[in-house]
Amino acid sequence: MTNSLRFFVNSYWSSGDMKPTNTPLSLFTHSLKVRSAGSPGRDLLERLDDYCLDLLGAKGPFEFAQLLQSPESNPRRVLEELLEWTALDNDFLLIALVALAPELERTASRLSWGRPSDDTVAEVLAQATVALKWTHELVEGERIDFVLSHAQSKTRSEQRRMARHNVPTVRIPNGYDEEEPEAPYFGVSIELLSRAVERNVLTGDESLIIQRTRGDKTPMQLIAEETGDSYEAVKKRRNRAERKLRLHLSTMDVI
Repeated sequence: MTNSLRFFVNSYWSSGDMKPTNTPLSLFTHSLKVRSAGSPGRDLLERLDDYCLDLLGAKGPFEFAQLLQSPESNPRRVLEELLEWTALDNDFLLIALVALAPELERTASRLSWGRPSDDTVAEVLAQATVALKWTHELVEGERIDFVLSHAQSKTRSEQRRMARHNVPTVRIPNGYDEEEPEAPYFGVSIELLSRAVERNVLTGDESLIIQRTRGDKTPMQLIAEETGDSYEAVKKRRNRAERKLRLHLSTMDVI
């Protein structure tokens, strides 16, 4: 953790107004609650509005962050837009961390087999904070995935490094660093893909790559040659599109 990042995290921890409960994530949630009260909260909400963000009807920054935790397409789109500005405003960064808290907690849980320590949560949080300083360089639709994948991969690397130096940590099984298997394919129709595009869950290009490779059985290598991309780039693009579609379908009755 860099000195500037350590100062940013510790400034909340050491504040006289802060009374952390358990983990650093709960600390940041409490911090945002405090900052949402009174005139600081109104000023922060006005700044968000000045950046032309859809406030989703929220009456305060903490409520706004809670609404951004929703997996629905509109809050996710707004969160993607917010991540364009987290490098410029630490208050926006704090809102983003609270909005991503459930997913960061799940990341820490996966890395610790369901029993994450405070150290693991703190490392995930620190790496997510680092990633949020770079999301302005990404296009919309990639920022959330970048933050979560960066937090997971860097925390995993840190666990490996600590294990090599005999620092007590969680057990790391064989195959821990192997690439995660591709999720099994679930059948989708052209109509379902069209609805996903209409609801801004997928872009037209994302829908087309799923339709061509899954429905039409077009080899990804052929698509790579047509677009001038590498095979791995096409594969990652399809995996990312299918993850977004799965997330959307998990909130619906139709699967």
